[in-house]
Amino acid sequence: MTRLSATSRPTSIHLFCGAGGDSDGFRRAGFDVVLGANHWARAVETHAANFPEAEHLCVDLDHYDMRRLPKARVLVGSPICTEGSPADGISRPKPAPSAGQLDLFEEGPMQDAAWERTRATAYDILRAAEVHNFDAVVCENVPRFATAWPLFSWWLHGMEILGFRHQIISVTAAHIGDEHSNRHAPQWRDRIFVVFTRTTMRAPDLAVRPSAWCPACECDVSAVQSWRINRKTRRPHEIGKYRQQYDFRCPNAACGHQVIEPYVRPASTAIDWEDPGIRIGERSSHGRGPLAASTLRKIRLGLAKHRVPTMVTVNHSDTGDGRAFPAHESPLPTRTVRIGDGIAIPPLLVPVGGSWNTDAVTVTLPMRTRTTRESEALLVPAPFITEHRGGGSTTRAITDPLASITAGGNHHGLVIPYRKGGPTTTATPLHTIATRESAGVVLGTDSPPDEITLEDCYFRMLSPREHLRAQRFTDDYTVIGHGGEQTKQAGNAVPGNVAQWIASALLEVL
Repeated sequence: MTRLSATSRPTSIHLFCGAGGDSDGFRRAGFDVVLGANHWARAVETHAANFPEAEHLCVDLDHYDMRRLPKARVLVGSPICTEGSPADGISRPKPAPSAGQLDLFEEGPMQDAAWERTRATAYDILRAAEVHNFDAVVCENVPRFATAWPLFSWWLHGMEILGFRHQIISVTAAHIGDEHSNRHAPQWRDRIFVVFTRTTMRAPDLAVRPSAWCPACECDVSAVQSWRINRKTRRPHEIGKYRQQYDFRCPNAACGHQVIEPYVRPASTAIDWEDPGIRIGERSSHGRGPLAASTLRKIRLGLAKHRVPTMVTVNHSDTGDGRAFPAHESPLPTRTVRIGDGIAIPPLLVPVGGSWNTDAVTVTLPMRTRTTRESEALLVPAPFITEHRGGGSTTRAITDPLASITAGGNHHGLVIPYRKGGPTTTATPLHTIATRESAGVVLGTDSPPDEITLEDCYFRMLSPREHLRAQRFTDDYTVIGHGGEQTKQAGNAVPGNVAQWIASALLEVL
């Protein structure tokens, strides 16, 4: 086995590299990427633009001689998973029981033969490992790649014969990262990572331990993954999705290992608040047609569901924890001599088109799994001007003149929830309040919120760059192609924060 010198950097090759999410994560962890290979020319162009020092292949790897791959310490590859994933954005209707199909997925059924492509691309990983002396192999896929593919155990056994042990990690991208070198991805994206390492090496530490607040212990803890009981086998699950097959618990026995929620980054951190979109009531004047009836229905349901006022501390000299909290659930914090509270209603992300999403959600949560096409839009209720004076707060529409400006200053503000917010729990979504125009609703504390009319809301589709941010691509990362091609590359990508986390763990044992 090749050993690292004191000054060399480990190397990695990336099969099915796509836009380079896993490559970017490995590079940030300290690897040199020496090859990116993909069957789609546009993805290869994107990868080459960001990794000009690496070799590139635009080939169908099923027919490629793996002996021609360059030498590297680690092989990274994501076998095609669209048979088991909603990431292609296609809604698959369930068939009649007599249709002769396996109803394997929540999103809908698939033909038995559809696994053929998954088998072929997974076998490409095995073929490459057979002819190269890799120290580690990393594969990303959807959970059902392990639970529903009939040949998964055979595939693992093949890697064992070649001298590898395996670790299967179930994780959502929202839970991986830190506040320093590896920011969380603001997206719910449940995936498994199968990490193979040589049995002659120490196994890397890949336990998922996200930081979380335990209300019983009243402190931050490293949460522990806790698996639910499988009703069929009566034993704990070993592979699955967050909140379906596993939860997180406090590691302390004093609180009875209470179920807790890890910190996450909200979807708002990926959104460009400089562009609120077009007011729904004015779409025709901008040359846009009316929204589909199903989209309007989702918007109305979302406004009704998420129109819960939230108290927000806006006084920056506040000595408390600065948290936001539901106005209908908690008393006000200790009053001070300065006015520091506002009440806000968040914007919404609204699913559109024929996707499996049906509900609008607030931007206080991570985004849903990114797909390979446009399937979500931003809805922004019309902004209000806030006036904080004399122990209370009033509001007025932005179409009205400002009230008198006094020498004291800092009495007016257009508050935008969640702009550039850092990681926060879903229970305390408002981490930072900005004061630039575009994307929020602020209502006065002196009276209940007025009805939000649909026509006064702003609406636009999410941009490719916002999809890319949800996958943890930085804004200086070049993505080639028109909007649809960029969105497809974002939807197919591996979140860079998870790749960086795994790569960092591998560095400890290489």
